[in-house]
Amino acid sequence: MSIKIEKVSYNNSKDRQVLKTILSKWFENPKELNWTDPRLNYPFNFNRWVELTYKDNNVKSFVLKEDKWVIGIGNIILNKNTKFAHALHIFIDSKYRNKGLGTKMLQYLEALAKDVNMITISINVMPKNKPALKLYEKMGFKKLKSNGEQGLQLQKSLV
Repeated sequence: MSIKIEKVSYNNSKDRQVLKTILSKWFENPKELNWTDPRLNYPFNFNRWVELTYKDNNVKSFVLKEDKWVIGIGNIILNKNTKFAHALHIFIDSKYRNKGLGTKMLQYLEALAKDVNMITISINVMPKNKPALKLYEKMGFKKLKSNGEQGLQLQKSLV
């Protein structure tokens, strides 16, 4: 399996159309949507997704591709003032799970954060999302606090 990570932008019309198509398909299952962003109601609304998170210019977005097919996404917010990074919306197409791709994306996001001298990275996870929680803990994230409807916030030092 030849997998590569490419940068995308919600502000680029071509990328936006691809993202809208794949996310709408992936989030046909309300559980997947709730585990990814509990602020959104079912059915998935792409414009609301963008409005809630991707208007911020500090968000960097990436896709995992096998050949020309998008099979996963990952995003990160880099706050250069606080040296704090926040990974979000890491999602792998269900047909490609359990192949190390979530790990690959998170490692990529961590490396990006380290490259711009971030000292901490955090991520939110729903407590019922056991596979994601297990992955994040395996990668060294520690539970920091409960964020109410946002689930648990986990954090990891990058120094």
